[in-house]
Amino acid sequence: MSRHSFLRPLFLSLALTLFLTGMAHAQRYAVGVNDHFIWRSTTDQDVAFTQYTASGTQFLRADIPWFVIESSKGVYNSTYVSRMDHFFQKCAAARIRVIVTVAYAPSWANGGHTDGGRPPLNNTDFADFCEWFLRRYAPYIDAVGRPTLEEIELWNEPDLCDIFFKGYARYAAAAATAYGNMVVTAGTRLQTVRDAIGARDVRIGAPVISDCHGPCWAPAGTTTWMDAFYAVPNVTHAYDVFAWHSYWTSAGTTGWQPPELPPCWYPSNQRQAVLGKLIYNASTELWAKMVASGDSLKPNYCTEIGGACQSSTPNHSSSLLSFAEQQTHMADAINVLNSGVVTNLKRIYWYDHFDDAGQAGAEQFFGLTALNNTNPITYSGAIPLSSAVFTPKASYSTYKNAFKGAISFSDNFDSGTANAWTATANTWHPAGGAYVSPHNAATGISYTGSSSWLDYSGYADFKFTDPWKSAGIIGRYNGTAGYYLRIELDQNVASRYLRLVIGTTVVATATLNGAYNFLNSHEVQISVRNEPAGVRVLGFIDGTQYINYLDTMSTYQSGTFALRAEPWSGTVTVDNVIVMDY
Repeated sequence: MSRHSFLRPLFLSLALTLFLTGMAHAQRYAVGVNDHFIWRSTTDQDVAFTQYTASGTQFLRADIPWFVIESSKGVYNSTYVSRMDHFFQKCAAARIRVIVTVAYAPSWANGGHTDGGRPPLNNTDFADFCEWFLRRYAPYIDAVGRPTLEEIELWNEPDLCDIFFKGYARYAAAAATAYGNMVVTAGTRLQTVRDAIGARDVRIGAPVISDCHGPCWAPAGTTTWMDAFYAVPNVTHAYDVFAWHSYWTSAGTTGWQPPELPPCWYPSNQRQAVLGKLIYNASTELWAKMVASGDSLKPNYCTEIGGACQSSTPNHSSSLLSFAEQQTHMADAINVLNSGVVTNLKRIYWYDHFDDAGQAGAEQFFGLTALNNTNPITYSGAIPLSSAVFTPKASYSTYKNAFKGAISFSDNFDSGTANAWTATANTWHPAGGAYVSPHNAATGISYTGSSSWLDYSGYADFKFTDPWKSAGIIGRYNGTAGYYLRIELDQNVASRYLRLVIGTTVVATATLNGAYNFLNSHEVQISVRNEPAGVRVLGFIDGTQYINYLDTMSTYQSGTFALRAEPWSGTVTVDNVIVMDY
């Protein structure tokens, strides 16, 4: 965190939202906010959860400061461990999903330094701590079977070496090499452990850089931080999500100019944008380096974005927006995310849910919620949440009222069970970390969820073994029928048609001409929502929309999510089922 003392390293990220669109390439988006649970008593944590509930929070991002938790090798501070246990218990109960950032070596691991923000001398010590954390917190599951821990980020803003990776100059190539080797050690360890304990849903994030431009700049004749990082062998294989940060204060030479959506990026200088600058396509900037390394194909999360504000009057020279500008900035960022114009940008995490009165200067005022009701906001020291007078800023309403799009259900079958499903006898069953319908004479139907589910999108990865077969997913299944999105294959086990069936009637057909080889997995999506004129049904494969049908009869009012395999369809394998609010 380029803006925050290592003593308040990171922040709980409350993922504000998952946006589902009816655009040609529908994606799943999330908006988060940040907070610091580790520095709070369990009493203050409980107060924070009351605030999370009030704001409709579904997702969180949290800092895990290694240096205060592992007091010596293999010895963990009971106070902080109790706080983490309490936090994960509360998140699981509230169905809140969590991303954590693990960073900053303790003195016993960093050569005896006590000033914080230092890397370990031995990368294995960092990997050991990450493994301990994964094994302890991956088992937390919410009431619908979803893991509470979504992702572990490896460090925080290591490019700001003078603050968060000490021992090197800012943006030093040698620091990037050291960090890259640490990512390889810890990332590969986590990959091995998550497979062994059935926690494959837990993602790994890196490089968690402070900005797009700084790590890509170096004096002539020297190597940039980013180039040195990518030069580490196998580094990009060690993480799943490209994590980065961006603030309005670093938006090019002239600063942020809202709104950020095109054409206001000024394509000749996209670095003026806050999010758009990621895909500024100059060969010396980050996007070109990501493309060359293959990172452009990964989901990317902007896990810190925000702007401090203290009053209705801006003070840009002191890095302070006005209340109205902070609200515009948040709405602007959500719109950019939802538009899909930044390639593979899946999430943003707003910094911060609460002001931090214990900081100094602008650092106190990043929150969506003030901790007192002074105007302008002023603080004279830290304020426990249990003593705070919560006063929402203008941006709070934008966050609270944004469509949350929460995940209602997910299952990757890694547990080897399918307890949340009800299946036709002798058809669907878990096998090999997936859900399988065998080759037989029965119509195989398996459903999950609530009969009261209304507007939602359901996703599932499908794979077939035989030609000329058909199977698919059903929205609003009522125990007999529903909106059935059916894949039909050709002689090459490739896609022939995608059809929408209501009852026994095919109401919409897309001819696919073998565009998808279903010997390999492809994501199939159905979206159903009520509109004034009827029920809108959309159908997708791998995010590309093929079906858009309005059922003016509103045949199915509500229902569960179901899988269906037709008789003698060979083996149909399904994995990674997700159902989300539309």
